Amino acid sequence: MTRRDYLVAATSLLPAAQASGQQRSVDGTSPQMWGEASAKGASQRGQWLKDSRFAMFIHWGLYSELGGHWNGKAYYGISEWIMNRARIPAAEYEKVAQRFNPTAFDAQQWVRTAKAAGMRHIMITSKHHDGFAMFQSAASSYNIANASPFRRDPLKELSEACRAEGLRLGFYYSQSQDWHEKDAVGNRWDFPTPGNFQHYLAGKAIPQIKELLNNYGPLAGIWFDTPGPITPQQSKELVDLVHTAQPQCLVNSRIGNGLGDYDTLGDMEIPRAPRAGLWETVDTHNDSWGYSSDDLNFKTARQIAERLVKVVSRGGVYMLNIGPDGAGRMPPQSLRMLQQVGAWVHTHEAAIHGAEPTPLGPLAWGECTRRGNTLYLHVFDWPANGKLVVPGLKSNVAGANLSNGAKVLARSIPEGWELQLPDKRPAGLIPVVILETTGTLAVSRDPYVLGGHENVLDSGGAQLTGCKPAKVQWMEKFGDWKHAECATEWTGAASTAAWTFHTVEPAEFYADIEYTLPAEDDYSEWRLTLDGKPLTFPLIDTGERPKRNAFGGAFPRFRTYRIGLIQIERAGPHELRLGPTGKEGQTARIAGITLRPAT
Repeated sequence: MTRRDYLVAATSLLPAAQASGQQRSVDGTSPQMWGEASAKGASQRGQWLKDSRFAMFIHWGLYSELGGHWNGKAYYGISEWIMNRARIPAAEYEKVAQRFNPTAFDAQQWVRTAKAAGMRHIMITSKHHDGFAMFQSAASSYNIANASPFRRDPLKELSEACRAEGLRLGFYYSQSQDWHEKDAVGNRWDFPTPGNFQHYLAGKAIPQIKELLNNYGPLAGIWFDTPGPITPQQSKELVDLVHTAQPQCLVNSRIGNGLGDYDTLGDMEIPRAPRAGLWETVDTHNDSWGYSSDDLNFKTARQIAERLVKVVSRGGVYMLNIGPDGAGRMPPQSLRMLQQVGAWVHTHEAAIHGAEPTPLGPLAWGECTRRGNTLYLHVFDWPANGKLVVPGLKSNVAGANLSNGAKVLARSIPEGWELQLPDKRPAGLIPVVILETTGTLAVSRDPYVLGGHENVLDSGGAQLTGCKPAKVQWMEKFGDWKHAECATEWTGAASTAAWTFHTVEPAEFYADIEYTLPAEDDYSEWRLTLDGKPLTFPLIDTGERPKRNAFGGAFPRFRTYRIGLIQIERAGPHELRLGPTGKEGQTARIAGITLRPAT
């Protein structure tokens, strides 16, 4: 999770860390907890990430034994935070280790599962915020090999299995939060008086990080999290420690203070457009990161494949989390769906691993990845008439075929290229059309609205006049982050969000608006104008609450509201404008307009 604007879920900010090392309490929803998603130290050591676009994240620890339950009560949301959310005393939480005996753990099976899924590296929690080390540590006896009946080092076994299978391995390490230690950040139910954070760093965190760097062979990275009030100097010392011990080992941006080799975006955040530099999106198969017995909201195999493609098409790495249970078993739902994802990835490896982001503008029917002169068209929405328009492509096309080898007819049109696809959608999670171009790739990134498909005009891509952009991020259950780029702070009838786009042919759409609106602006009047033709409509309030019982902060309630039918009467350029007709509606947050085919 990144440092946020936090229009919701924000508590009071922390003051800067003091020279004495004294730290104030940091809540899990505080913006200072998460750090910046802007690493400044990216270098050649991270270039291998481009060849490892799909990775496995594993959250596994004492919290996995609890599965989201404590003293007969369920704590919904991310289970790895249960010690914090239930305010479990450290002495009581320690007792969980006495029964933590994951005899079903099989390092080879885990690694082979990741490899079969098409993943090329693994990151696993070595110590999460609860302070329990999942490796044998001389720096603290509070670890799986010394404090549990398991008496083994699973990270050692994983490192050996990864080397045998040719996968890279890295370790998550919580550098600031440690709810077991009075001098660390986070536990103020046991330790109300702030301790000496530097003492924690020197006495536990740094020695354990050295153990990880020295005892497990070459590492892909140390994945830090929630820097909170860590100082720039402390962040730099940890980065230098990693790079000195293992020059090729990566550090992510959650080390804090703008440092790191690559950016980790907010949890479950996928950017709307290609993003420069080395970066990753971390996602989880259901809504929790650690195992939760109540969380069965697993993404389908197709959803996982589509999210993977979206991230790769924007230039990033997609790291999907799995939460094994206390016995060391991966959820059977995850295993089943990863098998399906893996079959698709292995068939389309060239379109994923080592692929470059799309050179094209937004595509209503799916996404595009690239390798040299080859474009891989990932068709999420198979056209009913078989005609697939690739707008903005100016290069010559030497040939096109489906991944099963079937030839596809391609013809040049003024707007780009049109492909004639089979009427029947091919089997598989995502059909892929392989397009071979010749010469230097020539493209235009001008946006197009295409008939027969849903077209999303999001506010992040709009020209804003008299209103401001805002990034809204919130949790509906603790930890399942939602993200929306919005236009807000409207100043009156002259304030607008405007989208310019092209069309290939006339079309009719339903225009749906996604927004939030508090009660004070209920029934404010708005105007949607297409090529100078206005349509006025009211927006009703969405029931947004200024405060939540569960986690504090506001709770945005986005609603999709149908404005009505609009006609695009000709091919060519168009402009769509949205704004209030008067002074009402100033606090509306507009995420965007979706144009849905009327037939």
